[in-house]
Amino acid sequence: MLSPADTAQSLFSGMSHKAKMPIVSVIFLSIMAGGSIAMGDIFWAHSTVGVAKASSPGIANFIGGVAFSVGLMMVVFFGGHLFTSSLMTGVSTIDHKLTFSKMIAYWVIVWIFNFIGAAVVAYMYYRSQLPLKYDGEILHHFLVLGVGKNSLSFEAAFIRGIFCNVFVCMAVWAATGASDAAGKVLSILFIIAAFVGSGYEHVVANMFIFTEALLAKAHYLHEVGGTIQALSEHMNISVEKLEALSFTKIFPNNLLPVTLGNIVGGLFFVGVIGFMSHKTDMKK
Repeated sequence: MLSPADTAQSLFSGMSHKAKMPIVSVIFLSIMAGGSIAMGDIFWAHSTVGVAKASSPGIANFIGGVAFSVGLMMVVFFGGHLFTSSLMTGVSTIDHKLTFSKMIAYWVIVWIFNFIGAAVVAYMYYRSQLPLKYDGEILHHFLVLGVGKNSLSFEAAFIRGIFCNVFVCMAVWAATGASDAAGKVLSILFIIAAFVGSGYEHVVANMFIFTEALLAKAHYLHEVGGTIQALSEHMNISVEKLEALSFTKIFPNNLLPVTLGNIVGGLFFVGVIGFMSHKTDMKK
């Protein structure tokens, strides 16, 4: 395993290289990363269905966290561009190796195409009818989950985003320092399981969850005859919360504060602190 300084050197050199890749490569690898996280979400949903009721929420959270970690493993091993971990490219900007405009452009491209990848997988997943297994419990859960995330206060979503990306970027840091595939898998598995099991907010995972929640909303609206009032009574969710679950409102309500929180957690609490702490040894 690499020393912390060598890990920092390897990680930040790699991040700088990724930001300078041809735009076509960035786009495709960003779509792949968004889709991978979405598939981790699907594995999480299928692994935890009914567990909380049959056992306990804690066990369900742990199992779901382990299952979701597969998504980040796919990103790391394939070299995908994931918004949350790619935020550490900001260290290259601080070190004057990447311009500020290039960094922002890279972040925006990765964010957008992560969303596209996550949304495409969400639609394909819905069309596969897999969310309707177990008497539709999974599809119902995505609707309830989307409503819950969309109802968070700005402050709560922002802070949860900070905590989330400390874990995600530490998982990428640990995987970078591991010398073999088994070490990388274990590094990602337990750190990501901690973030998911604790209930923090990951903007790319939420891109998938909200898309699936909107598909679920449309599905159940059709079932009850197309009125929000009927859907509210059927799902036992207030009309206001169901109306707020829309593409125009999920960004300001959740994706914006979570994105900002992810930036603070990943770039500053892991990237900048790690870089500044090991900068002297990195130069040596």
